[in-house]
Amino acid sequence: MTVKKKSVPSAEKTRIPAIIKPMLCTLVAKPFTAPGWIYEVKWDGYRIIAYKNGKNVTLRSRKGLDYTARYAVVSNAIKKITGDFVIDGEVVAFDEQGKVNFDLVQKANPDAPLAYYVFDILWKDGSSLMNRPLSERKTILEKALPKTGIIKYSASFTDGIALFEQAKKMELEGIIAKREDSVYVPDKRGGDWLKITTKRRQEFVIGGWAESSRGRSFKTLIFGAYDNGKLIWVGHGGGGFKEKEMPGILQELKKIEIKRSPFANEVEYDTPAHWVKPVKVAIFEYATLTASGKIRKPATFKGWRYDKDANDVLLEKPMSEEQEKQVVELKEPAKPKKKATSSQRRKETNVKRPKEATGESNWPKLEKIQITSKDQVKIDGCTLVLTNIERELWDGVYKSDLITYYNNIAEYILPHIKNRPLSLHIKPYSPTAAGLYIKDMEGRQPECAEIFSTHRKHPKPGKRNIIDYLVCNNRATLLYLINLGCIDINPWTSSVSDYLHPNFIVIDLDPSDEDFGKAITTAQAAKEFFDKQKLKAYIKTSGKTGMHIFLPCTGFDFPQARAAAIVICEGIHELVPGITTTAVSIDQRGKKLYVDPNQNDEADTVASAYSCRPFKIPTVSTPLEWKEVKSNLDPHHFTIKTIFKRLEKKRDLWKDIFDSKTAEANSRSLIKFTA
Repeated sequence: MTVKKKSVPSAEKTRIPAIIKPMLCTLVAKPFTAPGWIYEVKWDGYRIIAYKNGKNVTLRSRKGLDYTARYAVVSNAIKKITGDFVIDGEVVAFDEQGKVNFDLVQKANPDAPLAYYVFDILWKDGSSLMNRPLSERKTILEKALPKTGIIKYSASFTDGIALFEQAKKMELEGIIAKREDSVYVPDKRGGDWLKITTKRRQEFVIGGWAESSRGRSFKTLIFGAYDNGKLIWVGHGGGGFKEKEMPGILQELKKIEIKRSPFANEVEYDTPAHWVKPVKVAIFEYATLTASGKIRKPATFKGWRYDKDANDVLLEKPMSEEQEKQVVELKEPAKPKKKATSSQRRKETNVKRPKEATGESNWPKLEKIQITSKDQVKIDGCTLVLTNIERELWDGVYKSDLITYYNNIAEYILPHIKNRPLSLHIKPYSPTAAGLYIKDMEGRQPECAEIFSTHRKHPKPGKRNIIDYLVCNNRATLLYLINLGCIDINPWTSSVSDYLHPNFIVIDLDPSDEDFGKAITTAQAAKEFFDKQKLKAYIKTSGKTGMHIFLPCTGFDFPQARAAAIVICEGIHELVPGITTTAVSIDQRGKKLYVDPNQNDEADTVASAYSCRPFKIPTVSTPLEWKEVKSNLDPHHFTIKTIFKRLEKKRDLWKDIFDSKTAEANSRSLIKFTA
């Protein structure tokens, strides 16, 4: 069969990203000099990504907070630079002796001289540069920046050991080692960027304070870091505080005081201790660690970090010498992917947003529904209020049954929705009645949930320009969604770490007359097409009357993914033209099955694997083996009551759908369809 390419939309230039979360470094113990690496100064300031689009300049912190006004002198200097761009760097402040002083930049002292040392460029004049080699990005950056002024190019060097020794003499924080060919991977800590500090200094989460027996406001602050989701106590810090500031610190801590220790392990203290919610982050400098990872002596307080979420503070241990040797000497140089990537992630677990619904929001309609019962439960440390669980959804199936189903299916469904923004389809009246659609959480998310914020594409009067999408990464958030009224879970095909590039191309087999037999025949034709094109595809029931086919991919933006989907749908249609159609207009479809490529645009959603569906019975969107796709297949057999028996036998048939080798192999075959 010859596949005829239809006219498809050409790939548009990449729009300026709304928010990019910075690429991170891995701590190593010793400096080194090696081929293929460059070295930069590690500046002791605030990590800032700057966005310039026309006359608009925005400075954002690591958390995505807007620091434009805070560092106005920097943003004003950026406005004078020619072109549109996104650059990454560190805002630093200098004291009277000309030394870098973190305390001054943290307090945004208006009298302190500031500089913005820029070391990377991520986007320029309509094109993402993040998948270009670092050496190429540095060349582009140096040409783009002025030679003098507040905005400074952070130069790179080839001798890491010599630069480290110079950093020690100048009392700088340390150096960064970067692989010359590394691509920019937002919010990723790996082996391509390494940090070597001149002093042992780290960010920690404050979990309490110990009382002083000498009349001070407190003796020490008690701190730790997260390891596998648990806050681990590491040490105490009693030095470095200014006496006049300590009463104010104590008052702030008392506002968040709690009764029990937030640490998962036992804390050692010799004076009475008080505990606080683990939300404050501070930097401490220390001498050595014990074998168990505890600070041997009390640490010295160096300042607060208001630009970092406590949940992001991980237990950081230097690589062993063997690990470092493997990373530096043995790793093959990274090869840039063919297609540029752009990404955005904004994780805001406890973001406080205005609760007033805006514009045409559906929140007021939802919140007017009468509550007939209420019960408070604690799931994985998160308190949820379950309401109206006695409501009958289907004949003999109640809301409590649906909550129980999602609680039991969580280990299977969570990997398929993890780190993916959700559009909520809420069914407050019945599964088959009209529902409410909600995208923007408007501050209503539970504390255990995560949020992905992005600019609204089409601004509307009365609505915010930012949309806060819910991200479901845990069981508690999943059950919150079901209690809210969701029956099915509908994630994006891209993740928050790279939201402009889908992980899948989706083909929807949608019978116009609800004849599932047509879906079976068309799916069999699709498998024939995929085998001929050397593509690996995954199939599942839609949970209603059709089927969903997912093709893992990588390196494509959404216009390219849609272009490929159109060609694929046309190829499938040519194999079974008597029962299928690619006509967009419903009036032109008749009783034929629509081979649908339309779920391949940015922010499009598809029901997740193992999601229950709002259908006439509680069916489940169920992964299939291709050999199961035959005439006796009945999608009604897969329900919230029968699915677990199937899982006992077959487990998750889509467990390897995220395998990078499959995505790369598919993309090599799909590239011809994207032009």
